[in-house]
Amino acid sequence: MPSTFDEAFAAVQSLAKDFDAQKDFYLSAKYQEAEVRKEFIDKFLIALGWDVNHDRQKNPYEQEVKIERKEHGISQRRADYAFYLAPNFRDVKFYIEAKKPFGDIATPDNYFQTIRYGWGSERLPPILSACYAPAWPLAMPALTK
Repeated sequence: MPSTFDEAFAAVQSLAKDFDAQKDFYLSAKYQEAEVRKEFIDKFLIALGWDVNHDRQKNPYEQEVKIERKEHGISQRRADYAFYLAPNFRDVKFYIEAKKPFGDIATPDNYFQTIRYGWGSERLPPILSACYAPAWPLAMPALTK
């Protein structure tokens, strides 16, 4: 995990370059959401300082990032990422809903799904991420821990 802003920025720039080098594939229907989460979104969040893989936070009751895991290939109708801050690991601070970069992210179904996760709470609005990597360096200051 990068320890300075410059290292984090360089890691995000590297992800953006990787994306741009194979953009035609990443923007195709063949590239799936699970792949974009593993290959880009997880690495992006790690570059920003989030312990996505629980390398430091081993206690399952005290982890700042929870990732939805599909059971038997079926979604549990939860946001892809839920974020918590110590010492309160019970209340979600914000959500990120990931989508593959193919197609239009701005659909009523995507909006409804994202809003449903944060509805009726005092959290920040959920973030709907389409993983368009060249824009990531612009988002870094807002999403760093």
